[in-house]
Amino acid sequence: MAYWGTIQGAVSDRASTADIWSAIKEAQASQPDKFGSVTVQGVNEIRSAAAAIRNTSESLSNARATEESSGLPQSITSKMMTTVPWSRDPQILSTLVDYQVRFEALFTTPLGASASVMLTAKYGAGELPATVGELVDALGSYAPASGSLPLGTFEGVGSMSITAV
Repeated sequence: MAYWGTIQGAVSDRASTADIWSAIKEAQASQPDKFGSVTVQGVNEIRSAAAAIRNTSESLSNARATEESSGLPQSITSKMMTTVPWSRDPQILSTLVDYQVRFEALFTTPLGASASVMLTAKYGAGELPATVGELVDALGSYAPASGSLPLGTFEGVGSMSITAV
């Protein structure tokens, strides 16, 4: 999807419509041959999907904060996950759903600086942990074992989003 990263970043930052179009124009200018033309409909589709990811990620984050402050497990609910334009047909998702959990892996570099990298863990039907705390623990085990972390010391899991694909 053309300009997905540009639009998703702007939506995540809660940019205005004008700012989103400015970001797209900057991306076009920096790489004029990379993508084709941009349509209002296409931008709106991407913007809607990016907003759904942002909103469900915020619900997941709020549940995590509640679980950490209260000690009461918070179940992962449909309000904490979304579909994206490239998800499989809804009829297939209703019986054979897979999940992608995109998360921020926090680490300390060898020079002592704090840094992060985004990773994606995949879960098949019935494999997604039931609670937010269980998910954080699973991702905390996944990140160091993934081989995708830069040099440094893994510190924990930051932001997360769940998409059904």
